[in-house]
Amino acid sequence: MDLPVGFQVGLMSHFYSPLSTTLTVPNTAKGAGEIFRTDFSGDGTTQDPLPGTHVGEFDRGINAANINRVIDNYNNSVAGSPTPAGQVLVQQGLMTSGQLTALGAIAPRLPEAPANQVNLGWLRAFDTTLSWTYSFHERVTVKPSVGFYNIFNFANFDLPTSIMSGLLTGTAGTINGTDPASHNTNRVGVGTGVFTLGSPREIEFSLKIAF
Repeated sequence: MDLPVGFQVGLMSHFYSPLSTTLTVPNTAKGAGEIFRTDFSGDGTTQDPLPGTHVGEFDRGINAANINRVIDNYNNSVAGSPTPAGQVLVQQGLMTSGQLTALGAIAPRLPEAPANQVNLGWLRAFDTTLSWTYSFHERVTVKPSVGFYNIFNFANFDLPTSIMSGLLTGTAGTINGTDPASHNTNRVGVGTGVFTLGSPREIEFSLKIAF
């Protein structure tokens, strides 16, 4: 916007809805045989999405308010049971369900989220610049300016490079282990320069001379 006496004001804002992530049963780190614990589709790949959920469903139908209901349903109906790979062994008479359980070759139980589990964060930023233009003898023009990035200093979380993990380990930084205090793990930092979207408030001074 051009204002009287050579002043200009520029405004730019960003308001983005939260990203999403997939509820994923983490590998149990017990070494070989992970297909007997986290391969729920029977295709040989492990660390599958939580049975009954879809890719990218956290914050798209499942959120911090109802995630424990989803986890409890899994723990009550799937955890402790053989996966498709284990079911084949039982069906062929090679092992019993009890033997698989004794070996830990069954679907693992998952920890519940804390009562104050957070959702993925919105991205909010409001930038503004104020400049002044003055010309000397129609040959030299000076333009001092000041820019404010994220002028209201919104706290932003969960950018694509630092999003809460969908691995249901129950630890800080995951979608079933992050309370408001530990959410700072995924808070946008100052970055480098003044063009890091969502970073804390920064101020830039500049002076342009045209001749």
